[in-house]
Amino acid sequence: MKKIRYLDGLRGLAALEVVFNHFILAFYPALFSGPGVATHLTPGSEVFVSGSALSILYDGNFAVCIFFVLSGFVLSHKFFLNKDQEIITASAVKRYVRLALPVAFSVFCAFVLMKFSLFYNDQAAIVSGSGWLGGSWNFKANFLDAMNQSFIGTFFSGVFNYNGTLWTIAVEFLGSFLVFGFLAVFGKAKRRFLAYAFLAVVFFQTYYLAFLLGMLLSDLMAHKNTIVRDFDQSKILRTGLLILGLFLGSYPSGRNASGTMYAFMPNNFMADPQIVYHVLGAFLLIMVLLDSRRMQKFFSGRYLLFLGEISFAMYLLHFLILGSFSSFVFLKLEPVMSYAGAFAISFVLSVALIVLVSYLMYEYVDKKAVKFSHLLYEHVFKSE
Repeated sequence: MKKIRYLDGLRGLAALEVVFNHFILAFYPALFSGPGVATHLTPGSEVFVSGSALSILYDGNFAVCIFFVLSGFVLSHKFFLNKDQEIITASAVKRYVRLALPVAFSVFCAFVLMKFSLFYNDQAAIVSGSGWLGGSWNFKANFLDAMNQSFIGTFFSGVFNYNGTLWTIAVEFLGSFLVFGFLAVFGKAKRRFLAYAFLAVVFFQTYYLAFLLGMLLSDLMAHKNTIVRDFDQSKILRTGLLILGLFLGSYPSGRNASGTMYAFMPNNFMADPQIVYHVLGAFLLIMVLLDSRRMQKFFSGRYLLFLGEISFAMYLLHFLILGSFSSFVFLKLEPVMSYAGAFAISFVLSVALIVLVSYLMYEYVDKKAVKFSHLLYEHVFKSE
C-alpha cells in the first residue's frame, strides 16, 4: 500500500505546534491560560490572544487531536482497501512494541538527566511565573521505577512523571485497539455505520471519538461513498468546512471561554468542551485535506515531510530539552538582556537541538522499533 505522504506533513506540523505550545506554557503562560497568571508582554495582550483565534498557532491540544484522528485513519486504511483480517492481527501485535521502545528511550533520557541534575525547570519557572514548568521532575529518580513506567505505567496505569508528554501514549495505545476491535467485529458489516454512530455517542466527550472519526474517514474514502462524491464536487462546501474546522480547533483549551469570542458556543453539558471541539475541528481539517490538491501539495513539502518523519521522536524528546537545555540557556541570558531576547535565543537554539536529537532518535531508535515489531510478528506470531 502506497503511503499517503501529505498526512506525514500534517503530522509534522502538528508535532511542531506541540513544541510551540509547551514553550508558550513555560515562558508566556498568559498566552495559554489567560488572566490570573504572569504576563511578560504589553498589558492585556497575552490575555486577549489566549481567547482569540490566534491561539490555534500554538494550541497543543488541537495538535494532539490531529494525531489521534490521523491514527484512526492510518491504522484502518489498509484494511478497508483489502479487507484482509490478517492486517488487523499484524497491526495489533506490532503496536505495543512500536510505541514502547521509543517511549522507553525517552524515559531513560529523562532518568539520566535527573541523575546528573541537568533539569533547570524549577529555577526558570520562578522567573517566568509558569506553574506548569515548575511541576516536573520533583522526585527522586529510580531506574526500576523508570523502566516500569516505560513498559507498564505509561500504557496501563496513567503514570508518566519522567516525561509529562507521555499522557497521550495510553490514549494512543487504547485508541489503536479500539480501531482494531472495531475492524475485527464490524469492519465487513454492511450496517457498520450504525456501530460508528453508537460508539460516537459513547465516546463523545473523550479523545477516543477522534479515532472513530479517523476510521470513518478512511472507510468513506476507501469505498467512495456517496457523501464523498458529493463533497468532491463542492469547493464552497470544502472551504466552509475548512474554516469551521479551524475555528473549532482554535477553541481555547487553557482558559474558560467566557469573555472570549467563543462564549456563545455550547459547553454547559460538556466536562471538557475543548476535547469535543478540537476533535471535530481536526476531523474537518483532515476531511478537507483528503480532497484538496492544494493542501496536499503544501503538506507534501520537503521540510514538512521531514518533520513528519521525526514527529514521534520530536514529540517524545522536546519536553526534556525544554526542562534542561532551554531552561539553562534562558537562565543564563535573562539577567543580562531583555526577557523577550533571552526567550528568543533559547527558543531558536532549542528548536535546532530538538530537530537534531529527534533525527538521531528517528534513525537509531524509532526506525529500529518499527523493524523489530515487524520481525517479532513475522517470526513469532504470523501463521504459516
